[in-house]
Amino acid sequence: MTRLLVPLLLMFVGAAHAELRKLSEDEFGQNPTMLVGNLSFGADASSGLARYGIFLTSYPSGAPIAVRWIPPVDITPRPYPLITNQTTGDQAQSVLVIDFRHPVKKIGLGLFCAKPALEISITAADRKANIVGTLKETVGDRFDFVGFEASDNRTISKVVIDYGSAETPEQLFALVIDPTTPPRFETVLPQIAHGKLGADLLLSTTISIVNISNTTASGEIKFFAPGGQPLAPELGGSAHSEDVVPFSLYPVQTGLFSTSGKGGMAGYARVVSDAPVQAIAHFQVLGTSGRWSETAVASVSGRFRAVGPYSRQQSPATGVIGTVPPSIPPEPSVVDSALAIVNLASEPASVSLFLRDEKGFTRDKTVTLAPGEQLARFIDEIFEEQFAPQGTIRLSSDRPVAAVLIKTVNGLPVSILPLDSLEY
Repeated sequence: MTRLLVPLLLMFVGAAHAELRKLSEDEFGQNPTMLVGNLSFGADASSGLARYGIFLTSYPSGAPIAVRWIPPVDITPRPYPLITNQTTGDQAQSVLVIDFRHPVKKIGLGLFCAKPALEISITAADRKANIVGTLKETVGDRFDFVGFEASDNRTISKVVIDYGSAETPEQLFALVIDPTTPPRFETVLPQIAHGKLGADLLLSTTISIVNISNTTASGEIKFFAPGGQPLAPELGGSAHSEDVVPFSLYPVQTGLFSTSGKGGMAGYARVVSDAPVQAIAHFQVLGTSGRWSETAVASVSGRFRAVGPYSRQQSPATGVIGTVPPSIPPEPSVVDSALAIVNLASEPASVSLFLRDEKGFTRDKTVTLAPGEQLARFIDEIFEEQFAPQGTIRLSSDRPVAAVLIKTVNGLPVSILPLDSLEY
């Protein structure tokens, strides 16, 4: 009997309790892609596979943690990361959930169980959370491969793994995708902008895409407005505007895409490709006499938690290079920090923001972002209260988000304030 947890996550639509078709390892082609294996021990694995558009969560409580595991002697005896569904609540009432941003047809799970034999259940759903099938399987205290696909050939966007045990957590050793449905790599530029700044300055964004693989990388840059709707910026060298811009790059080749035109726009971009790429947004401030400044912002993957420093004051000079000291700015410098957050999920995201300033005072705010929505604000606009000019900001979300913290002077980007996490 299916427990109440699954109906809370998914919808029962179509044939009741349709069976998933079991697959052997041989049905995954000659070179199945193993997507788990490079996580650091003790890391939160929620977004460890974010570059593939895959996210893991524990429901309704807990977190998927990479623990140290030494397998039996028939596998090379060295420590491997084992993603474990850890919860401080009732372990029997917590399940491990895998979300696929790019739906797949064939899925293989490498599962482990601390008991010699335990019957578990696996439920698969489509992108609308409609159940496409379930599967019962017995796993034990050795590596067990469980492969499956929908019996009606529907694609799968969500998998729920349920051990149903109070003593034994769900444990994932490997996630396998058949080469016929290769993983799509995804990275996000949480902020892009273009427009005039006063009478003499123009802000533009140049996106550089670097193919870091040893094979041709083909993909798309997808532009979005803050509300999540498609955005079609005018790009230099293009005769018209497009919200989706394709690219194809040879190994170690770089492609450049620059905003142009007289109109203003702001939003974000998602870069999806069939091979790993690096994306960078270069914010360029152009004056009547040429380039005035440039700040580069590297793309980020989705994550559930992040923390980093904010600054709203000019760093004091500690020395001078050369014999002539720097000139005093012609106008007062207004230093601030701006935060951009994008909800990458297909469901609303509840994002909790917490600020602790250098004097120990704290502020907190919770915002809800619709699917694909972007929040881009200066931090004083978010918290709307007084706080010291330096400190720490932390975010926690129940859905994967992409975030960047940018230091500005007089509203212009000057540096990146790194956001970090224990997620890998």
